[in-house]
Amino acid sequence: MKGAIILLLLLLSFNLSYAQEKEREKEEQKKKSKNIKVVPYISYNRTYEFMFGAVPMLMYKVNKKDTISPESISGLMGIYTTNKTWFAIAFSKLYLMEDHWRITIGAGLGTANSQFLSGGTSSNFIDYQTGADFFKLEVQRKIGEDLYFGANYMYTKFNNEFAFETPVNEEVTLNGLGLVFLRDKRDNVYYPTKGSELNLDYTGYLSFMGNDDESSKIELQYNHFFKAKRGKDVIAIRGYGGFGLGNVPFNNLLVVEGTDLRGYSMGEYRGKQLVALQGEYRYNFKGNMGLVGFAGLGSVYGSEVETNSGKILPSVGMGYRYTVFPKNKMNIGIDVAAGRDDWGVYFRIGEAF
Repeated sequence: MKGAIILLLLLLSFNLSYAQEKEREKEEQKKKSKNIKVVPYISYNRTYEFMFGAVPMLMYKVNKKDTISPESISGLMGIYTTNKTWFAIAFSKLYLMEDHWRITIGAGLGTANSQFLSGGTSSNFIDYQTGADFFKLEVQRKIGEDLYFGANYMYTKFNNEFAFETPVNEEVTLNGLGLVFLRDKRDNVYYPTKGSELNLDYTGYLSFMGNDDESSKIELQYNHFFKAKRGKDVIAIRGYGGFGLGNVPFNNLLVVEGTDLRGYSMGEYRGKQLVALQGEYRYNFKGNMGLVGFAGLGSVYGSEVETNSGKILPSVGMGYRYTVFPKNKMNIGIDVAAGRDDWGVYFRIGEAF
């Protein structure tokens, strides 16, 4: 399967190069430069330490006669960190046929060096290394006004090495098949200023698909956006609930980090369930720059560390934004956040939610 992942990465890279070539043939150089960007990636957190890389991205219309669909986006991401973590990812988000079809495809591989907090009478951090490759495909079809229904498939293969007193190695292959329901009332998929987004996603990892243990995951996300009094600023709120059912493997546990509750980078809080609520103010200067301020609360449940289950976890921080695709208000940026006895720095492509 790793050979297939590498082949898919090459194919997606070729697809990106081909799309770029078509842009060269059909548009003037000045116009093209607005659609193709190579973004440097620089970040830091307490686990992966300094992170360096590059993210070439292309925004384009699949059908130039389609005036209703948002522009699609394709890109590559290559990252290396000073703790010897690395990964390479190719991705595309396609909007087709007057936005009646939405397709997400991604593939990648890499190695992560991290840690987790062990359970038991004396909790302590355990280092581990995970080699992983993955493939995801999701297809959504419009079924009504602002309503989409679809299915997804997720393949992931993990090679875990846990640095216990007696080291433990394990290989885990997960095949997930899911259903997704989306109600999308946002005025812009890349930078909404009003409206809401409700997403319900179910993924089952069942035995007939080759999984050693059966489990499933249900995720409910709700985002709401308001125009602030200044007119060009945005207030955004988000609620999230993730619920793992059955014999959830280590690599599929929900971890407090990233999108839901920034400011946690040590892998300390993980469990079968995660709930979080956060708010964000997005301040836009004149031109292509802006600032964000955010705060939130959350908790994990079903943690192996009993004292972590139900513990209130605060998050607060701020960030900088720069618009790389002005036509679609597509931003990149850096967030700095503090959590409970933890903190993190996050490079962003697009908004946190």
